[in-house]
Amino acid sequence: MASHFTLRMQFGLHQNPNKVAGWLLDLVRSAPVDEIMLFFFGEELNDGHDPLERIAEWIEHSRPFRQALAEAGVAVSLNPWHTLLHCDRDRTLKPGQDWQTMVDPYGRAAAAVVCPLDEGWRHYYEQALRMFAREDFRVIWIDDDIRLYNHDPLEWGGCFCPLHVAEFNRRAGVQATRQEIVANCLAAGQPHPWREIWLDMWDETQRELIDRFRQVVEAEGGRLGLMSSDPQTHAAEGRRWELWWKALAGDKPPIHRPNYWGYSDMPSSALAGSIALLDQNRSLQPAEVECGPEVECFPYGRWNKSFRQIGAQMALGHILGATNLNISLYDFMGNQPADEPQRAEFLRNWRPTCDWLADEFPMSLRPVGVGLPWSEDASRRVHIDDSGTWRSLICPSRGWANWLGAAGHAFTIRPSPTVNALAGSLAWAFDDEQIRNWLCGGLLLDGVAAGILLERGFGPLIGLRAGRFITQSQVLYSVENCLDEDFSLRIGAQMSVNDKPYARRLFQGELADGARVVSDLRSPAWEVVGHGLVIFENELGGRVAIVPWDANSALLMNIQRAVQLTKVLQFLDPDNTHGYVEGGAWLVPQFLADSQRWRGVVWNASPDEVEEIIVHPPREMGELLSAVQVTARGDRYEARLDGNRVRLGRPLHQWEFVVLS
Repeated sequence: MASHFTLRMQFGLHQNPNKVAGWLLDLVRSAPVDEIMLFFFGEELNDGHDPLERIAEWIEHSRPFRQALAEAGVAVSLNPWHTLLHCDRDRTLKPGQDWQTMVDPYGRAAAAVVCPLDEGWRHYYEQALRMFAREDFRVIWIDDDIRLYNHDPLEWGGCFCPLHVAEFNRRAGVQATRQEIVANCLAAGQPHPWREIWLDMWDETQRELIDRFRQVVEAEGGRLGLMSSDPQTHAAEGRRWELWWKALAGDKPPIHRPNYWGYSDMPSSALAGSIALLDQNRSLQPAEVECGPEVECFPYGRWNKSFRQIGAQMALGHILGATNLNISLYDFMGNQPADEPQRAEFLRNWRPTCDWLADEFPMSLRPVGVGLPWSEDASRRVHIDDSGTWRSLICPSRGWANWLGAAGHAFTIRPSPTVNALAGSLAWAFDDEQIRNWLCGGLLLDGVAAGILLERGFGPLIGLRAGRFITQSQVLYSVENCLDEDFSLRIGAQMSVNDKPYARRLFQGELADGARVVSDLRSPAWEVVGHGLVIFENELGGRVAIVPWDANSALLMNIQRAVQLTKVLQFLDPDNTHGYVEGGAWLVPQFLADSQRWRGVVWNASPDEVEEIIVHPPREMGELLSAVQVTARGDRYEARLDGNRVRLGRPLHQWEFVVLS
């Protein structure tokens, strides 16, 4: 299969549409562009909710360049900038827009972001969609502002307005205030029944809205697509993905544009999280899907995001399964594409390799690695403390990806049949049968997850009788000291736990018989003040490793920690079913398989060059047969294999990668 390049662009009403048509025709002749996704009233050209008369102007103004693109064989899609509106940005509702605005948990109302239950706004937006759908766009996008969270200036987002409170009361058969509803949804301990009712109400009313929009668009022969951002945060608004796909697309394959990478240049430490986020989005999609990951660059240009990193982002999109790439390489103000001809050159350079990656990594491939299970029900099940806010319902789900990826280990946001890792409050998200199943294999726990499983009654299976958390104000720990060469770089290897985010509080257990301490905590005076890493083999035949720190906090990686994690995973997964690599800092691997083939990728996220990589592929992948190095320009070169060593003919620079088969 080939790649499909969609460029996201906007040209305003202040510009001559015939000149715009000429600019676009020059662009599509000089770059391999399959589609132009037009924005209407977006970003710098947005002053709130455009009246229908103004929308008609946008449609008519764009007609000359849309027609020119169609005649040139280039598809055209449309991304209206707002449904609810992303955030106020000092915009307000216009005269005649007498709509309920969004309200946050504390009663603060937005000035322009609207409540999705307002029937006046719904009628307005259905009319707008009907106008768009008559224009023969390939796709009409519902942007990510359809979400309920992250609508500045609101705290969390909404909507907790009178319309939603009334709908909740109708469903629950009560007469509660907003304050009472929020207090019960955020009650400490076992989730209050109202939380489930509230999240169901949010989800069902949002899906009903999407379904209405789909019917309007399909009645005119169009299709809807959906942009989305972060599944773990969508969980805190109750989103049920399988039902969302049905609402969005009916019986057709859904069209999805997931976010997965920073809008600006990212540091090395962010790569594993981007892999995990796109994998998480892919895990939610049905097999038949049009998946066009969003290659976002905002603000605009190479001073904000380098071509080197944009190329890596595009490549990752295809490696993890994409039918399209939706690329924001140009600004939304309507500057001429010819202002920077290097952008078209960049697309030309990368297109052959993107086509090759699309063929090498078909949609049937699925990631293989340490399982990082996640559930869309996490926010319904999590227990929170007395200081809870709505953000407390978000269960971080990708923390272990950062630690494992940085240490050179492959992972997947799906349960593994052999080795899994749990961190933080996500340990509330799964039922007892799921937890017991993972305890039959290898299970890596951070301190927070271990404390939760202890509270849930799993102590005997994880090697604990009791436990507590300590801080440095209670116990002056500063160093983790390694005691066992089987679980460390060497006996006496040391790692800082001194005033670091991941070690602000550490779990300390009363250990069961058979639990083995393989590192301890030391004070500045070198006194033993607690235990570090603990390993245990349980009565189910499973193996457990507990680190005392918080894997969802900021990463602190070094050679001592990387080797410790590698040896822990050798204990938990002695047959190496997940795969890992060695050879330098920030070498991040991926392994993928379907019923017919295996593929591997090793990324260099480090500014330091790499000339040799030692690959330990998953056991079922077998012997490596080929290695292809891909440069930041999109060029490909054969690398030499010497057993499991990849010897590179030229150094592998930052954001470059090697494809293995």
